[in-house]
Amino acid sequence: MPTKTPTSGLIGRRVDDLSLPERLEYANQWIATKKYTPTKKISEGGMEYPDVRVQNVEAVGSSAQACITQLKGRNLDPAEYEFTILKP
Repeated sequence: MPTKTPTSGLIGRRVDDLSLPERLEYANQWIATKKYTPTKKISEGGMEYPDVRVQNVEAVGSSAQACITQLKGRNLDPAEYEFTILKP
């Protein structure tokens, strides 16, 4: 049976949409997300708020450097991304 790679289940997904089992499976992996700039607003109760639910995972690896390598391999500028360790 093929081994699941750390990137296979996360790329393109929103961080907030990951289930607890997924967060546990990928805990302590580095992820790259585009630097946050709110482009949309949501309305609730007559108030407008920035939509912070749109941070997609663009790279996953055992280090920030591994994420940078993946981004460069897709012709993306690593300077436009934030690198954090995924916590459960």
